[in-house]
Amino acid sequence: MELRKLLEGLDDFVLKRQLLDDSIEILHLSEDSRDEMIDGNTLFFAIQGSSVDATKFIHELINKGCRTFVTNKDISIEGVNLLVVRDIRKVEALVSKRFFNDPALKLKVIGVTGTKGKTTISYMVYNALRNVGIDGGLIGTIEYKVGGTSMPAPNTTPSPLQLYSILNDVVGSGGKFVSMEVSSHALVMDRIFGLRFDVVGFTNLSREHLDFHKTMEEYFSAKMLLFRQLKETNPDGYAVINIDNEWGVRAYEFAKSLGIKILTCSIERDDADVRAKNISISINGTTLKFLVEGREFKAKLIMPGLHNVYNSMIALAMSMKVLENPEIEALIDGISRTEVKGRFQVLRSNRGFYVVIDYAHTPDSLEKTLTTARSFNPKRLTVVFGAGGDRDRGKRPMMGEIASKLADKVVITNDNPRTEDPLKIIYDIISGIGEEN
Repeated sequence: MELRKLLEGLDDFVLKRQLLDDSIEILHLSEDSRDEMIDGNTLFFAIQGSSVDATKFIHELINKGCRTFVTNKDISIEGVNLLVVRDIRKVEALVSKRFFNDPALKLKVIGVTGTKGKTTISYMVYNALRNVGIDGGLIGTIEYKVGGTSMPAPNTTPSPLQLYSILNDVVGSGGKFVSMEVSSHALVMDRIFGLRFDVVGFTNLSREHLDFHKTMEEYFSAKMLLFRQLKETNPDGYAVINIDNEWGVRAYEFAKSLGIKILTCSIERDDADVRAKNISISINGTTLKFLVEGREFKAKLIMPGLHNVYNSMIALAMSMKVLENPEIEALIDGISRTEVKGRFQVLRSNRGFYVVIDYAHTPDSLEKTLTTARSFNPKRLTVVFGAGGDRDRGKRPMMGEIASKLADKVVITNDNPRTEDPLKIIYDIISGIGEEN
């Protein structure tokens, strides 16, 4: 695509423009200086971020033949096409969308946000739709999946360039949908700017990322940006909301105020659109009945825990709204057989004990994980956990207190300290453990 066409409609973002040849054919977009495909037909996004300033690689890239750069840093370089812009992630999204011919228009885009449950729900939706014969893609914390291929995920929600590249690959592989996690960071940092969603979901909200958002109100407002985007990009889209928690009720009211069509999920309320009852939880899974559209459907989830009942309800509601005539039994079957690595993943020993691997890294998720494990009446419950460095320090003593109250034995260890002293993190956790425990 010619550079001039690729840059159409960006005038409001441009602070400085130096175009020596806007007729150059752009055949490749990149934001990684290590990209071996960079050449004279590449547009490179040289982003000055909080930890890396990619403009320092520009001269190296010029030596590779690259002659076209977009950056958010006020720089001057002779002999190249150069745009200095504000809101560079928005610019990256708009350019990527145009370059890949907006692949989202050829897909059903399903996005879920909330503190907990995003990963499990994204997998449940992915498996549910594949179980009714529809292929698609998955974007989330663990991996990005396109067709039969998988790649490790550097971020829960990728950059705009990588996002549109993945969506384009899903279309190219014959996929009809993408099930994706949408993080609060991605919403605030414009990683999904302009993306058209068909169905979005809200799970819950609890203390997390307060090193970034500062307050729970700010955190909630970040999550609600997804509802705003649904309204702006697709007025016919649906929001699916768990209304059995305070933040879910607030999310419902907010979506309602925007005029968004809503499906509610609940165990506690009889007026919800998708409900669950007759729930029986064991370490071998969860049996229940879904109540949908006046009908009852029996199910047995591989994944134990009440939190996974909520996850399954949201996944079912979201999957239903992707299809014109949903095969509810087949969707439930795909959801029921979902098992996610590191999400209450049960390993069974032939020596008479169980090991549960769970990603719980917030006070609320740790409490739910240990409460679920305690409900199986083990002779002894041991928990091994830590806390990440350079993140919300306030949650550390809270997690220590929860672990000491719910487990018989607590082992506190390292968990990605980043730039912090690992022992300082451990002592922060220990400070929440009272003398009585």
